[in-house]
Parts: sequence; C-alpha cells; structure tokens
Amino acid sequence: MRREASMFPRRDSRRRRAAVLAGAVVPLVLGSPAIASATPGGRVTVTGSRPGWANASADRGPANASTPLDLRVYLAGRDPQGLAAYAKAVSDPHSATFHHYLTPAQVRSRFGGTPARTEAVTSWLTGSGLKVAKVTDRYVSVRGSVASARKAFGVTLHDYSVAKATLRAPAGDVTVPAAVAPDVLGVTGLDSGKHQATPAESLPGPPTITVRAAPCSSYYGQKQAADEPPAYGRTGVWTQCGDTPRQIRSVYGLDKVSATGRGSTVAVVDAFASPTITSDVSVYTKVHGTAGFRSGQFSQDLPAGYNSVEDCGGPIWYVEESMDVEAVHNVAPDADVKYVGAASCQDTDLADALSRIVDDHLADIVSNSWGTELNGTPQALRDEYEQIFQQGAAEGIGFYFITGDCGAFDPATPCGAGDGSTAEQVAFPAEDPWVTAVGGTTLAVGADGREAFQTGWGDIRVDKTSDGTGWTPVPPAGYPANFYQGGGGGTSADYQQPSWQAGVVPASLSKTLPDGSTTTTPMRVVPDVATDADNNTGMLVGETQLWKDGSPHYAETRWGGTSLSAPLFAGLQAIAQQAQGGAKIGFADPVLYARYGTSAYEDVTDTPKGTGTLLGVVRNDYTDPADTGSPVITRLFTFGEDGPLHATTGFDNATGLGAPSTKYVQSYATAAKTGR
Repeated sequence: MRREASMFPRRDSRRRRAAVLAGAVVPLVLGSPAIASATPGGRVTVTGSRPGWANASADRGPANASTPLDLRVYLAGRDPQGLAAYAKAVSDPHSATFHHYLTPAQVRSRFGGTPARTEAVTSWLTGSGLKVAKVTDRYVSVRGSVASARKAFGVTLHDYSVAKATLRAPAGDVTVPAAVAPDVLGVTGLDSGKHQATPAESLPGPPTITVRAAPCSSYYGQKQAADEPPAYGRTGVWTQCGDTPRQIRSVYGLDKVSATGRGSTVAVVDAFASPTITSDVSVYTKVHGTAGFRSGQFSQDLPAGYNSVEDCGGPIWYVEESMDVEAVHNVAPDADVKYVGAASCQDTDLADALSRIVDDHLADIVSNSWGTELNGTPQALRDEYEQIFQQGAAEGIGFYFITGDCGAFDPATPCGAGDGSTAEQVAFPAEDPWVTAVGGTTLAVGADGREAFQTGWGDIRVDKTSDGTGWTPVPPAGYPANFYQGGGGGTSADYQQPSWQAGVVPASLSKTLPDGSTTTTPMRVVPDVATDADNNTGMLVGETQLWKDGSPHYAETRWGGTSLSAPLFAGLQAIAQQAQGGAKIGFADPVLYARYGTSAYEDVTDTPKGTGTLLGVVRNDYTDPADTGSPVITRLFTFGEDGPLHATTGFDNATGLGAPSTKYVQSYATAAKTGR
C-alpha cells in the first residue's frame, strides 16, 4: 500500500495480511548455519522452516497431497564460515586483509559450491519425486506435490486457519538427509504464507499523478502561514516545495568539493522497470539546469520476465526507481548508475537481483529502497540474503538499506497498523549486520542553500480546529494516534551486536529489545547513519505520470521517506570513494563507526533549537492527490516526534552515528593521505 508521503515498497503489498504472517523469527549469529543437530534416521533438521503461525490451535489437518508446490533449496557453499570470516577481515581497518578484495571467480573458487555437491542435492530431490526446474550456483528450484515434498523433507504439510485465510505449512520439523545437510542453506515454498509467483506478465503504464497543494516554500521559512492559526505560539511557515538538485548538493556541502563520483558505479535495485526512466531523467536535468547522463553512464540490468505485477503494486515501483536514480545522480553527477530490476517484489526475485550484482560485480555501491515484510522473514531467506551480503563484502561491494518510514512500526499508530505490524520491531534487511542501515532526518534548507536545522525524522500531524483558530490536539501531544511517519530504527531481536558497534552504542539501547524486555547480550541497533527523509523537506522527483484525463505527461512531485535517504547516502559514498583516490569503500560500517565523534558527522537531535522549542510546517493537501479540484485540508506537521525513537546527543536509535556533515567527504580524502 502506498501512503502519501512514503516510499517504502514491500513484497506482496496487496496481500500483506497473509504475507506478514509468513515466517518464524529465529535469532542469528554472524555466519551461523541454518542446520541443526542430527535427528533419528540419519536426517538433519533445517531450522527456521516452520512459521510461527503454524500452531496447534490453527491446525486444520493435512493439506491435499496433490497440491502443486514450487520450492527452492538454497545452497550453502563449501565454506560458509570461511566466507563470513573473510568478509569481516577484508572490511576491518585493523586487519592485514583490509581491502584485499576478491573477484567473483575467486569467491566461487574459495567458498562456493562444487558441481558434485550441487549434483548430490539435485539427486536427492529428484529421487523424492520432485522435478528440477532450475539449477544455479545459489539454489536448486524444484516443482512437485505436497506428497513428494513430504518424502523429500520428512514432514507432513497441514492447512492452518490464519487471519481468515487458509495457509499451508509444515506441521513439524523440516529435515534433510545428513549426506546433503552441509550443502543446504535453507528451503522456501513449503509454506504458502507468501504470495506465489505467477507466469511472466507485461508491465503496466505510468503511475497516477500525485499533485502537491499550494502554497509551498522554495526554502524553509520563505512563506509565512500568516492566515493560518499560530504554530507553537508564533506564525507558522509553509512546507517546502521540494529540494532541487542544486539544493541537494549545496546542503551537503558538495558544491565545495571537487569530487563528483567519477569512477564509482552505484546500483539501484527495485522491482520491475520504468519504461520512461531514460527520457524522464533527461527532462529532469534540463529543467533544473544540471548535467544529464553522458553516453553509457546509465545502464539497466533487467530480468527475462516479470511476475506478480498487480500484487506488487505495479507502477508504484516506477516512482521509486525515478527517485532513486535521480537522487544518486543529483548527489554524484559523474558516477555511473546501473538500474538492476527484480522480476517482482517477492523476496526470491529481489534476492536474485542482488545475486546478479555480486556474481558479476555490477557495482561497488548498492542502494536498496525496499524492505521485506514485517513480523518475521523466513530463516532460509535471511540466510540467502546474508550470504549475498558477505560475498559482496569480500568483493568490495557495500549494500545500503532503508530502515522504513513508520518509526518503531508501533501497531498503535495509524502508520504501523497500516503497514501490517503486530509489534514494535526493526526492518529487515536493514537490521542485518552485513548491510549499512540508513535512517531518516528532517533537513530544512535555508535561503542560502545551507542547512537551516536538522532533526530526527518523525512527524506528528494535527488538523485545524473546526472554528479555524487552532490545532487539535495541541502539539507535541498526539502520539500514537496522530503519528504520521518517521524514520525506522531500534534494537534487533534477531542479530547480535557486531564488533564495530561495541563501545559506540550505549548498553541502554543494545540491551533493550523492542518489546521492552532486556537481554544480557548486546544486540544490533539501527540505523547506522541518516540523511534527509521527511516529505516536508524532501526532493523534487520528475517522471512521466498519468494525469486526470488519462494522458501521460512528465511532472515533478515532492517525495521523501527513507527511500530518499538510501540513494542520497549511496551518492555520498560514490563521492567519498573518489575522494579517497578511487579505492573501494566496500562494506562501510567498520569505517563509518571509526569516524564516530569526528566532524564527519552532524550529531542530530530532536531539538536543535533548544529543549521546548518545537519546529514544523503548515501544509495543504488535496483530499484526492490526483485531482486539483478536490477539497484541501490544512494541517500542522511537528518535527522530531518519532515515538519511542529519539535523536539525542551521541549515538541514538533514530539517526545512529548522525547525519553526514559538510566535512564527511573530506574525511575520506584525509584518511587516504594519512593512511588512517
């Protein structure tokens, strides 16, 4: 579902109620395998294969034995622990292996599977009555029935009544023969909690237009809302119209550095592919008087076909692609940009897109403005993603993921409830220790193009009173009922604290889980860093959209969300990579945390003008964003109100290390000169 100010696509958005129930959350340690101890009969349990909703109270008995299944058995490779160890060493500034990256061929040779091991897995599956559909270096895809799956995996599949739907899942432990257990990373497709892909489909046309209501300001405070009720005891200001490319570069101080990202390649990963992206970027750069893509600077790597288009929201992904590509180009105008499209928004297809990047080293920096479903991602998919991230680290590829647009995903808020959340939590893959989690800030641009102020992103939205004299409820009251959106963050319940967070992240954060319970083991906390995300201070995005009369035309709309944060930071990394002489940054977290407490970051707080001084904007919105003739609603948005997530002095769970300052890029040039 697409919220007005959010760009946080998920897989299977139209069937989210079923999909969010789709997997058990299992604690994971860096590099740990998914295989458990041996069971009687020479078989080994594959952990995390049975979703939490498959319980006795919901059990409706055995599934139809003839029901067809599409399954994937992910392959572990010959040395998964060795891959994890090398990925950590090559990313550690204190290691002798630091930045001694491998090629994809070297990774396969040292850590990948072998034809013989893959053949052993394939023979076991076909011997159980399953038909092989596809074999890759990463997985074996098979088709068959519930009956043949029972023979292969030693488990009966039952039907379960879940949220008014009937879903299929294993009724016990999933097991594999001991002989192939070391080669099996995980199994997907045994449960039907996730949408099943359909045959290849054609892509739809452009998305419906989104129009922002007037008035708006070219910079923060330009236009006073003198005719509206006072905001916080003073005259309010109208929201910004949307940052231009020049403002983006200026506010991050990039107009004062010589680096432009040349020599770096940034991959943007989303589902599907906008048919007008090339022409849209061309028009966008002409409108704003900036350089367009030179010949060969922008390219696309697309799948052979697409599936689940309607279930994934179709054209919403074109908006995402446009914002991601334009944001990277705005920040790093000379970086090469490669769009890598997934066949759908399903986890398996997104993982396939990421694997194409590492298997062929398509880019050094990878921006991902998407996250998987909430309430648990199946362990097999977590393990597959992590294997990709570790391979990327070994090759010098860094992955950047958004933390989401609903703060702590509190189901008591309209935002969290609309996202299908059942409890406060953090987003995956952002919580994985092998990626850089990018959160959000509210970054107000002043008249001079520099920062006016910056807070953690979290908006409380209140309406004008019926008599037009005030706002109800009076800010800062309003959480959770009036919470609109905010950057995701918090403490992972699934991953232990990586070494680079030790000594930086306060124990009060790392040992307090989202449900309020405490743990003696420090856990991973996100985000790592944060950049502009608030739609009220967001970026103008240009793309072809369907107007009210049904005709397609180019138009520009202000968009935000952490889906803006990730490509902005990815662009900054391209600039930083050039500034340090072109050497790959690779997996960035260790070097990001090594800069903690330096001038490379701005230590963002929720109250930059002092405790008790509230900041925000007045905004008009059309009740129908596609119809400029629809009624207008006037609201007040108060900044720095992200519920249980707070931007405070030092590392925090709203902005992490902080926001990149105007000296961020220079820190890489300095490090390259001094060797530190």
